[in-house]
Amino acid sequence: MSVLIWLFVVLLVSFCLYVVFLIRQTEKQFPRQGKLVRSHDADLHYVDVGPLDPDGIDRAPIVLVHGASGNLRDFEASLIPLLADKHRVLAFDRPGHGWSERPDGPDMHDPARQAAVIHEALENLGVTRPVLLGHSWGGAVASAYALSFGADLSGLLVLAGATHPWKGQVAWYHRLLAKPVLGTVFLWGVVVPLGRVMAAAGVKSTFAPDPAPTGYEEAIGLSLLFRPDHFRHNSADTSRLRDHLAGQSARYHEIAVPTVIITGNRDQTVLAKLHSYALHEQITGSELIKLEGVGHMPHHVRPDIVVDALARLAAGESVRAGLHVHEAQTAAQKAALR
Repeated sequence: MSVLIWLFVVLLVSFCLYVVFLIRQTEKQFPRQGKLVRSHDADLHYVDVGPLDPDGIDRAPIVLVHGASGNLRDFEASLIPLLADKHRVLAFDRPGHGWSERPDGPDMHDPARQAAVIHEALENLGVTRPVLLGHSWGGAVASAYALSFGADLSGLLVLAGATHPWKGQVAWYHRLLAKPVLGTVFLWGVVVPLGRVMAAAGVKSTFAPDPAPTGYEEAIGLSLLFRPDHFRHNSADTSRLRDHLAGQSARYHEIAVPTVIITGNRDQTVLAKLHSYALHEQITGSELIKLEGVGHMPHHVRPDIVVDALARLAAGESVRAGLHVHEAQTAAQKAALR
């Protein structure tokens, strides 16, 4: 029996060392590539690219906020290369994601709290009156920002944003992670070593009906998600979002910032009717762009539409109030955008 116990201990220690090795390898493979700014007593990771005074033209800077399970690299693989020639662009890792620290406090899963962290970071960087884009979970942050700090914005773009409470429960593993002992065992024993393997199905469903770009998981450093603290933060954000949106969504009629809302009619992650259409109804004078045949990742599938909307907001142009529909692209048109 003692031999079996020793064998078990050796295997357990070996497995723990292997998990730590995986974490270190991930951080070595996808290092911090931006800068850090202090906000709410935590370091927030960001990139800041493009001209400070583009062409001598008065354009507002653009700030990008990513969604759940992501980090700022998602924008480096999509919008930033298309914007940086003419615009100053900043992208942040949300608190507790990518290479950003999570400020202390039990309510950091509240989009309004994360909006406050980003607002203080922008103040510390001297960035004034930006256009703010929030994708998916980041759409909740951007909407909360417009409610709390609307006077400090030049424009708001909610991209496939989660903005309203929904029926049903979050995925089972989020509920499991909330359990003190079982959650920790699952996190270290399953998520860290196997998360990369299981992620492919999630990426596929997020991009559907279009295929994900080749090498997408590597391009965005998706493995960074599967570090224990970061996965737990992501789970807390996802699990608690619906409760926060129940109160936040009742106030959207207060938003007075020029607002563009972009959604795909094939989005199965954040349903267009429940979120984007409802938000459009609540924000007077907002512009709703519906992309036919597009799922949850319009900034990868139709970056031209997103860039155009951002450019118009940054230039101070009036939004085109009402619903605007863009028909599904042909295969040749999709290929031309890649």
